Amino acid sequence: MMNKANFFICMLLLASRGLALADSKADSKPNIIVIMADDLGYGDLACYGSTTHLTPNIDKLAKQGIQFMDFHSNGVVCSPTRASLLTGKYPQTTGISGVITAKDHRDVGLDLKELLISELLKKQDYRTGIVGKWHLGYDTTYSPVNQGFDIFRGFTSGNVDYLTHYDQENYFDWWLNTEKMDEKGYSTDLITHHSLDFIRENKDHPFFLYVAHEAPHGPYQIRDSRPERTGDPSYKPEPISDKKKVYGEMIRIMDEGIGKIIESLEQHGLAENTLVLFLSDNGANQTGSNSPYKGYKGQVWEGGHRIPAIAYWKGVIQSQMSQELLLTMDIYPTLAALTNTKIPKEVKLEGRDFSSVLRGKTNIFKPRPVFWAYSNAAAIREGKWKLVRVKNQYQLFDLSIDPSEKNNLFDKFPKESKKLSEQLATWEKEKSAIPMKS
Repeated sequence: MMNKANFFICMLLLASRGLALADSKADSKPNIIVIMADDLGYGDLACYGSTTHLTPNIDKLAKQGIQFMDFHSNGVVCSPTRASLLTGKYPQTTGISGVITAKDHRDVGLDLKELLISELLKKQDYRTGIVGKWHLGYDTTYSPVNQGFDIFRGFTSGNVDYLTHYDQENYFDWWLNTEKMDEKGYSTDLITHHSLDFIRENKDHPFFLYVAHEAPHGPYQIRDSRPERTGDPSYKPEPISDKKKVYGEMIRIMDEGIGKIIESLEQHGLAENTLVLFLSDNGANQTGSNSPYKGYKGQVWEGGHRIPAIAYWKGVIQSQMSQELLLTMDIYPTLAALTNTKIPKEVKLEGRDFSSVLRGKTNIFKPRPVFWAYSNAAAIREGKWKLVRVKNQYQLFDLSIDPSEKNNLFDKFPKESKKLSEQLATWEKEKSAIPMKS
């Protein structure tokens, strides 16, 4: 019979073996899947407090991985955040400071001189794919396949009709690489379907898959909805009787698809060598929920940019909640670190590598100033302090005791107000010299 001393020695050996196994997995060449929801609010998932939306698959990822509580999008609208994800920089640095609209920006796109994470990983012999929403250039000059992705299936605009795939200006917008492809189906289901195909086709090779969901961005449609756009400008869609109910079902269908992606990783024996990151591109509009935070999409209040974000890696990432202040642009240097990929000296990233957080370390970063700007508003956050400027009116908040930004402390803390105001002004002056790239 084993005595207590021998028992504890065995337990220590097993624990050490487990840690060594986790480290070996984390040090190998992992597959990477980044799943980005569109306009999903902080309060739209059950794991973040929603009592109206059922999201069992995303909740499971949060429970078994890292649930980030202080993660932020770089933009408060679609295109800027996507530029930050792929470049590791502030969107203003890339020249994508606002929405690349279907109406007015059809010749505008992400500068081809930028070294995207897809291009960086492709040089490391990764297979790269994007399925879903691009929104970083309509012209095929800016196609994802010209910027490091081996394959692109999806749409280039801010949103398409989920059933007919026409964009806001009634352009048909569904692509296979640089060719339009008339593919029938509900866009969320198609995004899931093609994601599963990509995983299956590349299961024997390191891969980077960017799953850019349209849901739950409008138009608000589910599988049996009628089209809202047909290509005919005179077409009149039927009004939606219960927009919030449809919105919830759109989230449920996306969650269903994410469950299939995780199931596919298990089936192919890839779960223990695949990092899955889930996040939103910005806060929700008023159809969704950013509870308990103030503001909506398009605003620099917390509700406009504090987003749900989850990291899952079976057998490597331990279940935890993280309070680290992180942004979308931090994903680029993190993926480079995890894949042992050297970033060229001429590429000046502005994001922060948080791979150590994925390995279980906490409270490792010194506070840094981070910024948001859109339209006539801007904000800076450093540590617990956040300064917001809207129409030249300044407000200061202590987020450690007032995360909902209710109590303006601008006059009560003049030293902090002055410091942050000056930092914000310096940053805006620097970024204002960078025009929208075209």
